[in-house]
Amino acid sequence: MDINGPLKNLRVLEIGDFISVAYAGKLLADLGAEVIKIEKPVTGDSLRNHGPFPKDIPHIEKSGLHLFLNTNKKSVTLDLATKGGQDLLIAAAADVDLVISNLALGDTTNDSLNYESLSKENDMLVMSSITIFGYDTPYRDWAGTALTATAASGASMKIGSPDKVPLWLPYCAADFQGGIHGAIAALLALRKKRQLKQGLHAWISVVEVMASYLGGSGVPGFVFQGVLGSRDGTHRSGFYPWQVTPASDGFVEVITMVDEQWKRFINLMDNPDWANDPRLSDRWLSFEWHKELDAFWHPWMKGKTRSELFKLFSENRIPFQPVNKVDEIVESEHLALRKFWHEIEHPVVGNYKIPGAPYLFSQTPWAVYRPAPQLGEHNDEFFETRLGLNTSERTDLIKQGIT
Repeated sequence: MDINGPLKNLRVLEIGDFISVAYAGKLLADLGAEVIKIEKPVTGDSLRNHGPFPKDIPHIEKSGLHLFLNTNKKSVTLDLATKGGQDLLIAAAADVDLVISNLALGDTTNDSLNYESLSKENDMLVMSSITIFGYDTPYRDWAGTALTATAASGASMKIGSPDKVPLWLPYCAADFQGGIHGAIAALLALRKKRQLKQGLHAWISVVEVMASYLGGSGVPGFVFQGVLGSRDGTHRSGFYPWQVTPASDGFVEVITMVDEQWKRFINLMDNPDWANDPRLSDRWLSFEWHKELDAFWHPWMKGKTRSELFKLFSENRIPFQPVNKVDEIVESEHLALRKFWHEIEHPVVGNYKIPGAPYLFSQTPWAVYRPAPQLGEHNDEFFETRLGLNTSERTDLIKQGIT
């Protein structure tokens, strides 16, 4: 397939491991950038060890996470812990536009993998570094994960039930958010490079990315009212009802912030006597008694399916959303109409389906150009064509375990 995405002339090296850098690289590759993923020899990126796997049989080429995050990329094996591997990476960086990385600070600040070394032969190089805590902080050398970032950001204090421990955002959401912001920072730096006529280095702190989630209500609530916030479970505190409630076949989120919506909601339940309860006179204060108030109307919700509630709430203009299950997402009419799912044929896995892009363009669209690469699939192209190594040099690298 011809590559005609908006980033088709962008050359990228992806170095690091696991989700954040892989997702950043994927976002760029999906738009046509040539993304060369540098992986460890033999084992590859740890993504390849994470399932799900077909029939639950682990296989380095069949990880669902790998197949999704590495679509459209090229794979090259190179041991960056060796001097030979580092020298080859520096040589490769001389011929690319961007390096995107989530290497630990201890790796990126040594003499071979920092921005200064990688840009030595390429003063127009842009680098986007995704870290947990950032660069100019006393925590810069701390190890961390998506769980670390979620907890350190304060976001966990708003997730879960008030009588239980805080929770993290599932599915490594902080890693994916770090990847999104890593890609955004890279594109902004590339644009600024054209103006300044010089290379640039961007640093992303995943803790700060997650902490920005608190900017909408958590921080102003503390600044203006001294409120620290709490975990509200299935409710949203401060207004009633704004919550996830059980139906007979799952869950539904209900919001009746406007009084007219509340009146229509009460009317659906035939205007029960409890609607005159004085605790509902000011619904901005009603949350204080939510356990008792829930008992009035939750049974009515539980007596209906989500599709029945969908019809009732739609007809009466009451804000709501069924909480979808994974199998329902896969079969979603909305996603089908948006052509969200894409079939890919892989030489090892066969045919499989992956999510598409969360956007649509009128021109230069997102596309699947190639399936996720097999480990080291593009070694010959990289070392011989791009770096100009001969057969003897290649053989020596393999013997030394560098590639």
